[in-house]
Amino acid sequence: MKIKREYSIAGLVLGGIVLLIFGVNYLKGLDLLEKRNVYHVVYRDVSGVTGASPVFYNGLKVGQVIKTEMLANGSGLIAISFQLNERNLPLPRDSKVEIYSVDLFSRALRVVIGDSAVMATPGDTLTGDTQLSLTDAVGQQIDPLKAKAESMLANIDSVLTSLQQLLNPEAIGDIDSTFSSVSDALKTLSNTARRLDQLVMVESATLSATLRNMEKVSGTLAENSDELDRTFNNLDTLSAELAHGRLKKVLDELAATSAELRKITVGINNGEGTMGKLMKNDSLYTNLNDASRELDLLLEDLRLNPNRYFSVFGKKDRLPKLSDSDVQRIKDAVQEDGKKP
Repeated sequence: MKIKREYSIAGLVLGGIVLLIFGVNYLKGLDLLEKRNVYHVVYRDVSGVTGASPVFYNGLKVGQVIKTEMLANGSGLIAISFQLNERNLPLPRDSKVEIYSVDLFSRALRVVIGDSAVMATPGDTLTGDTQLSLTDAVGQQIDPLKAKAESMLANIDSVLTSLQQLLNPEAIGDIDSTFSSVSDALKTLSNTARRLDQLVMVESATLSATLRNMEKVSGTLAENSDELDRTFNNLDTLSAELAHGRLKKVLDELAATSAELRKITVGINNGEGTMGKLMKNDSLYTNLNDASRELDLLLEDLRLNPNRYFSVFGKKDRLPKLSDSDVQRIKDAVQEDGKKP
């Protein structure tokens, strides 16, 4: 049976349409002959995502966006449907699908695997997340710099205005006088340095002699280092002995001796003992004074009347001679007896 020409043309057109649809979807990455694992994600902003944006997992393309549409509930949210072509990729229910920048101009979806033990099934709505694009990230970094630059420019403008107000003729004259004063100070400093150089040149001999003397002193110290060491060792030994309690012992003995001496002094002042009686009682002095006077009389009488005590021929003088002092003593004795009651 021959097929009519019209049917053959219609079959060819339908076949061409099917092939066109299949080719277009194949170019998009969709294989109409495979089982479609379609999932959904809801976002508030899908900038840069198109109907043919790829879906990656760790840099490997595992799927493709097949549809974007606005939700009908009036919330303003946008739903993205994507097909997952990788059969060996487990997709837990808490997995996230993130919009990120593939390069400077294009955006894509990235699957972040979750930890849930429950697996997602085709048709489920997964959690969506959005990463800032490179343009937005650069904008966030540039905005603070822009604000700082604007404030800096404002400060520079105010500083320039202040400088313009300060740089009047009077201020310029003050600045010139200041520089003149600085120049004079530098000249004075230069003159002082020159005079100091002259002084050093004049006193160089004295300085040399002083340095030589210092060198001699240091040499002498070096030669006598052993003596100095012994001296320092003796000082160390003395200080060690003093530190070990000998000084305290000497001070304690000195304090005890001082206390005994104070006790003896107090006893003498109170008339205790022989020394105290001699200090406090004048009878010994009186007796000694009388004895001395009697001795004087005896010696005087011995001088005037030796025959009273000694006789060459064994005969004593019966009439002793009286000296002037004897006469005066007799008068004094008679007067004292007359004064007594």
